[in-house]
Amino acid sequence: MATVAVVAASCGQPTRAQRRQARLDTFRNALPVNVRESFDTVSTEAGYGSVGRMITAARAADANLEARLDSIRHAELIDCFSDSEMVHFFRIYFADALRDGTVPEP
Repeated sequence: MATVAVVAASCGQPTRAQRRQARLDTFRNALPVNVRESFDTVSTEAGYGSVGRMITAARAADANLEARLDSIRHAELIDCFSDSEMVHFFRIYFADALRDGTVPEP
C-alpha cells in the first residue's frame, strides 16, 4: 500500500491527506474569522454545538455564506447534516485525522 502512495506522489498526484487538507481548507476559509477561530479550538461535543450555533447565526446574516456552506455540504454529500454535525464531521474526519496522521492512503 505504501508503494501506491509513493508512486502517486511521485507522479504529481496529491495524496489522500493533501486532498483532505484541501477540503478542510475550503470549509475553514468559508467561515467568518471568529467562527473559524472557534472551530480550530473546539474539542468537545458541547463545543461542536456551540460552533454549530455560531455558523447558524452567521448563515442567517449572510446569504453568501449560506450559499458557500450549502455548496460544501452538497460536495461532501452531507446535505442532511445540521451545522453542529458539519462541525463534528470536519473536526473529526479532517482536522483531527490530519493532525494525528490517521488519514489512510490507498
